[in-house]
Amino acid sequence: MVKAPIPHPILSTSRLTLRQFRADDAEGMHRCFSDAGAMRFWDHAVHSKASESERSVRRFIDCTPTYYRFWAVAEAASDRCIGMVNYHDGHMRSRRVTIGYIVDPARQREGIAFEAVGAMLDFCFGELGLHRVQAFIHPDNTASRKLAEKLGFRCEGRLRDHLRVGGEWRDEMLYALLAKDDRGWKQNPLLA
Repeated sequence: MVKAPIPHPILSTSRLTLRQFRADDAEGMHRCFSDAGAMRFWDHAVHSKASESERSVRRFIDCTPTYYRFWAVAEAASDRCIGMVNYHDGHMRSRRVTIGYIVDPARQREGIAFEAVGAMLDFCFGELGLHRVQAFIHPDNTASRKLAEKLGFRCEGRLRDHLRVGGEWRDEMLYALLAKDDRGWKQNPLLA
């Protein structure tokens, strides 16, 4: 018997709705996952087939909130999926998670990731009562590193050969935000 997915809380900003994934979000996620530029720093290979993205979306729907949760980032007006934010590697006893995010390449540089991640961080620190949120970012991913810093994350160092994608080992930069730190997204009127 298939278990029913655990409902996600819906998070809202002035332009976005972060909601549970649905099967029809696969097309929006395929725009992200099939783009080599968007995926060059991701933890898996580019999806060459729509069925690969459909499989990923099915996995995003069924989650274990104490360990991981994925939100579809949708335009508030149209409910069209334009990306994803998530927490994973949850250690709820230690009140710590790791986050990830991706936005449709055609919609990058519009502040969408800042807005969506900020809303998720409010949930993580508020509803979940987390103490620490961390992000592992490729050293060459300047845009993501700037986003993390704008959100208030601090770089804690370089982890050598920390991630293996295909047969290649990659370094990652460890960024972290603590509950007591200043929160850069709080000054943004879009999140009010």
